Amino acid sequence: MLRVGNWRQAVLEMVQNKAPVWASLKLMNINKDPEIIYGAAYARQRRELFEGSGGAAETEARLLGVVNDAVANVPYYSDRYRRPIHSLAEFKETFGFIDRNIVMSNIDAFVSRRLDKHFYDEGTTGGTSGKPLRLVLPKKRYQKEWAFLHSVWRNVGFDFDVRGVLRNHRFTLRKDFLVNPISKEVIFDNFRVDGEYAKTVRDVIRGQGIRYLHAYPSAAYQLFGEWCRAGIEVPQLKAVLTSSETIFDYQRELIERELGIRVYAWYGHSEKLVFAGLCRYSNDYHVEPAYGFFELMDEDGNPVNRAGRIGEIVGTGFDNFGMPLIRYRTGDVAEYVSDSCQLCGRKVPVIRNITGRWTGERLFNADDSYVTTTALNLHDDLYSVINGIQYYQPRKGVLFVNIIKGCGYRAEHETRLKRHYQERLSGCTIEIKYVDRLIFQKNGKFLQVVNDLN
Repeated sequence: MLRVGNWRQAVLEMVQNKAPVWASLKLMNINKDPEIIYGAAYARQRRELFEGSGGAAETEARLLGVVNDAVANVPYYSDRYRRPIHSLAEFKETFGFIDRNIVMSNIDAFVSRRLDKHFYDEGTTGGTSGKPLRLVLPKKRYQKEWAFLHSVWRNVGFDFDVRGVLRNHRFTLRKDFLVNPISKEVIFDNFRVDGEYAKTVRDVIRGQGIRYLHAYPSAAYQLFGEWCRAGIEVPQLKAVLTSSETIFDYQRELIERELGIRVYAWYGHSEKLVFAGLCRYSNDYHVEPAYGFFELMDEDGNPVNRAGRIGEIVGTGFDNFGMPLIRYRTGDVAEYVSDSCQLCGRKVPVIRNITGRWTGERLFNADDSYVTTTALNLHDDLYSVINGIQYYQPRKGVLFVNIIKGCGYRAEHETRLKRHYQERLSGCTIEIKYVDRLIFQKNGKFLQVVNDLN
């Protein structure tokens, strides 16, 4: 659940703690105007997005604004770049790249001398290993984030509708769901989406007329799979709104191709530098130029601008003057498509096949060579007999493939799986293991690769 403003958060907590469910539902259903809920910063950003970007000149002006403010006021940049930048070309020639390790090693030097703590929060990145990165972020980032989310969700018809939410919530009491009338969410317990509770979730979705499910892809897949296996009629959802995890082919196969429900994804990260949402006509991502400055770079720091080439997402945020991250290597990778969309006509960078942080999606042979999980995708007929798959690598050169068997799984499938993985990871010892459940993080998030590598 994304946060809203302070008074709104207080109202939400009061309603959730004291109001009966029927009252929360009634309040949610009369909540029609998101600009009242999310405030002036949301309203300004929303109008800007609806009216369209000012194009390359506006993007360059915003980039130079944050860069030159950083040169003047942020020690890390003022120590290295002693004069203002006057053009995009000069920016690319002058500024080097930074990454998580550089920021962590110089954390105080990235904070502006003019920081007013009344307008900023201190937080950390997520992540699955190592020490979290400490960040200073504008307090109004949530309002702007909601504006971008609501804007891209329009591609699947969303108009401040009620959403079912299945993400990182665990109910300590035996509640079936919670209601957030402020952001219009009916929140379900992500940690028990099986058995009788799966039917309860379906009944609530149907009873409240919910058309959008905001979920981790792994959670949606688990829930829909449970409905199908138990013969429970799937409700008429328009879309599954999903982020924070890679979407795998077998998940799309069930949700989109078998059930006919659009899986709509978007890309973002804790650092708040780059934002992208799927095109309404395809599974390609449009990078939103009003959010931050986007670059796709190869390992040598050269731009990736040929279709089909893979590069790392590099971002510069437009709104964080308190702790600006300029040409920050995110560790996320994507395939370059074009500088405009051939299907809908938008003149924005188009990318596809975004995968998580470099190390999190790699599987290593004993000699340090590796493949990514994208290269391990299976044929559809194998996905159809598997109810879940996850990779566990205790050390380089050893891989356990954890599989939940589905209906129709036979010994011949295991033979094909072993051959498939051995052909792609020839320097690895492969073992297929059959499990009843996959490994999830404490927050309910699914990782395709679990490893003990440093």
